[in-house]
Amino acid sequence: MTAAQEEPGAYQVYHETDTVWNFGYQGLNLFSRKMHRIDIAYPSTDKDGNAVTLSGYVCVPDEVYGGAMPCDGVMLYNHFTHTFAQEAPTRGYSIGEDLVMANPLKPNYIVVCSDFIGFGLTADRPQVYCYGDVNGQASIDCLLAARKLLDERGISQGKYLFNVGISSGGYDAIATQRVRDMKYRDEIRFDKTLVGGVPFDLEAAYETFISGKEDASWSPTCMPMVLDQYNRHANLGFTYEQMFTDQLAPHFEEWFLSGKYSMSDLGKLLEGKKLVELVQPEFLSETSPEYKKFIAASKEHSLANGWTPDSTASYYVQHLTRDKVVPANSGREFLSFLNNFDYDGKKCQGFTKSIVPERTRLQTNFIIPSESHTLVGGLVYFLHLAATLTAYPILYYDDELNTYYADLIEPATLMGILKLLESKGYDVRGTVKKLTQGDGSAGGGTDFFSMLATINETLTKYGTNLEEVLQIVSDCGVELNDILAVYQYLNTDPDPAAESKIRRIASDSEEPVAEPMLIDYYQQYLKNWVIEKTKN
Repeated sequence: MTAAQEEPGAYQVYHETDTVWNFGYQGLNLFSRKMHRIDIAYPSTDKDGNAVTLSGYVCVPDEVYGGAMPCDGVMLYNHFTHTFAQEAPTRGYSIGEDLVMANPLKPNYIVVCSDFIGFGLTADRPQVYCYGDVNGQASIDCLLAARKLLDERGISQGKYLFNVGISSGGYDAIATQRVRDMKYRDEIRFDKTLVGGVPFDLEAAYETFISGKEDASWSPTCMPMVLDQYNRHANLGFTYEQMFTDQLAPHFEEWFLSGKYSMSDLGKLLEGKKLVELVQPEFLSETSPEYKKFIAASKEHSLANGWTPDSTASYYVQHLTRDKVVPANSGREFLSFLNNFDYDGKKCQGFTKSIVPERTRLQTNFIIPSESHTLVGGLVYFLHLAATLTAYPILYYDDELNTYYADLIEPATLMGILKLLESKGYDVRGTVKKLTQGDGSAGGGTDFFSMLATINETLTKYGTNLEEVLQIVSDCGVELNDILAVYQYLNTDPDPAAESKIRRIASDSEEPVAEPMLIDYYQQYLKNWVIEKTKN
């Protein structure tokens, strides 16, 4: 099977079928959705820039394909780590995109997904895993081919375009955004790139793994794959015996490269193994020549190299704080890369971290202190993704942020929340003053640092500590300066006129003023959305 190589967007349909995607876990399907899948061959390039024909699919919800429902947009899906040949997207394997499309929200989006090199039509070649932007180019080329196919069939692509992926798929989604920024700014614009559990900085992730090399709770499955990929594609010249111990070296090719074993199979084969039992000491020592050679290759092919990010792009980055497969510090390095990027001598202010959507172009979510990379991390990510895709046509029905929603999130900062509470009649500063300065009652007179010690003691009982909580707070975009500003504000005597106003608001009205609830805003969104969808 070959695709025309002379132009980007060329494609050839080689298989087409109706299928069903399910929302569930471990064989328990809660919801289902009919989809129409079109498998295509399309032209792309390999890591050396040579032409290669790849496979991918264009999957359209049955309601959209049949014209019963309008299409809201396209989701460009970058699949996560696979080692089993039968798990190629065009082989009918779907896990992740089905959780988005078949859940009760039922987003009306077309899904586009590449098999990537090493799967589908290129199953005879080694895959390219967390290595540069090869898969980013493959994803962009798949999108261009899908656009041409949909145009030729008269199928609307809707208004929105999302670039998504979790784990290694998150890495590839960032690579896709990078390729778009560098080569396709006039042709492609993503409304948002949403990634989860992303190994953006392999050096940072590897350093964390080395620190836990004696800890059996760290998953050892992916790091040997990364070592092999950089050894293979960057031509480092190591043998399996030089990289891996005798517990892994004789089996590596069969287990990881034959296409016969799934990631689940590998997890069982390596269960309970420590990294130090699988990888040679030279690759676990930061001072060894072997380690330095690997790290130099990872830096050379880093996604950060030569990338000037589009300062108008929008991101959602989710990670579990205790992830034992992809350490959270790797994801934080991506936040740092965006937040500190220099644009003409100035830091890009648009990429300021915030957990609140639409307050910034860098939305973050690092709030779950869990080690489960897939069960918790994946489910949280995919449900958030489904909610985002569903909400966009409502929040942006007029191509601008819905003013109802904009008003709702306006006070969503630490200081904003405090002042909102005070405007509703709550004496926040008075309450804090009683707790910290004392009024003769039990528990009064607590100083700030004693209060922190008490908080830390309480948190320890729940399996966390103040340091971890402050890190989570920072990941959500609340910096130390914000906390100190709030502390200073709470320990400042209020203006008497403002204090009088607070008392008056609380006492003037015999009946409380009914404040709009979130459901009121949501109902208004739906009314306007229905009007927009039905006006033609």
